[in-house]
Amino acid sequence: LEGTLPMKTPKFYYGDISNETSNWILITERVPFADFQGMHFGHPRPRRPPLNPFEIEGPYDKCIDHNLRGPPEEYYMLLVRIGAQMGGLFKAGRLGDQKALLASFGRPPADHARPELWGVQPVARSGEATTGVRAKLGTAVRFFADTGKVLFPSYVTGEAFQQKLERILLTLSAYTCEINYWKHSNPDYVALIHQNLNVDNAYFWRDEQGKLDCGIFDWGAMGSSCIGHKLWWWVYCSDYEIFRDNLKGFMRTFVDTYQEFGGPTLDAEVLEMMVIITAMEQMAGLVAAVPQIMRMCPGKEWPTIEDRYDPRIGENIDGKSTLRLYLAVMCTIMRIIEEMKGDQVLQSWIDEVWVGKMGQTAKPESVVMG
Repeated sequence: LEGTLPMKTPKFYYGDISNETSNWILITERVPFADFQGMHFGHPRPRRPPLNPFEIEGPYDKCIDHNLRGPPEEYYMLLVRIGAQMGGLFKAGRLGDQKALLASFGRPPADHARPELWGVQPVARSGEATTGVRAKLGTAVRFFADTGKVLFPSYVTGEAFQQKLERILLTLSAYTCEINYWKHSNPDYVALIHQNLNVDNAYFWRDEQGKLDCGIFDWGAMGSSCIGHKLWWWVYCSDYEIFRDNLKGFMRTFVDTYQEFGGPTLDAEVLEMMVIITAMEQMAGLVAAVPQIMRMCPGKEWPTIEDRYDPRIGENIDGKSTLRLYLAVMCTIMRIIEEMKGDQVLQSWIDEVWVGKMGQTAKPESVVMG
């Protein structure tokens, strides 16, 4: 596969896994990063100038885009373009034999023409029970409206936002399988592409003219699945303002590049709906992660935390970006819900897709809210 990819990737030398213990080894080419001392977790500093042509920037990490040596939107747009190139080549059959690729890297779990195999329940909840959703949300509300409120917009402490969030999470849970089926029901929107195309899974350089280019690694969990779903997971660690201001540009770039490299024509508005809904789906996981957040930064620390750049939450805790990522992305999704009208996007999916295109009836209030 590495010989047909439209981007660089570290050369594979050796890999093996034990079927008995699942211990594994992977040996690849070393990426010659030139910037190991450039990681800064505190308040943003003036952006550093470019390196010499073809010197490898980084390595970079999630949710600290002020470390990038150029405008963040330039990096995310490049990742979107590279991902679209790969998807288009896959659809055109130019990455290799599609049957062999799907057998090696995975495929959707069921036939897109058989909704019942996806767990679709036209008149019942297909996801978590309302009691479980509400229990997790109650813990999360106490955190973001009290303990950690300094990190979030002031409106999250109000009853109106909290009720909106509750309805969104309960609705997503009620339609869990239906949304997943919709994401995969049109094969044009399903392709073999990198699963998690973030800045920490890429290495960047510029040529003599200053044009940004990149290579990709960390191919874990790659498979053929919904493009719109993946697009959220490519850009979700950008700052909210970057996401908001460039979302339509990201979608348009993907559509144009995907088609240019052999893929079918997609609707940018459908992709955008998939991205927004996937973002709100992630909120359900982040709500459930609040106990982990409190373990990584105990309650006694929070009264003296003033912003997201405090080292107790902004640096890599236990060697991982998990805490910083959870808090930053939680804030981004809250702003998507409130400021980009995420609740209206979800209602549009029910009205226009579930009812309008799929010919179903909206699930009763008693099913959705319990």
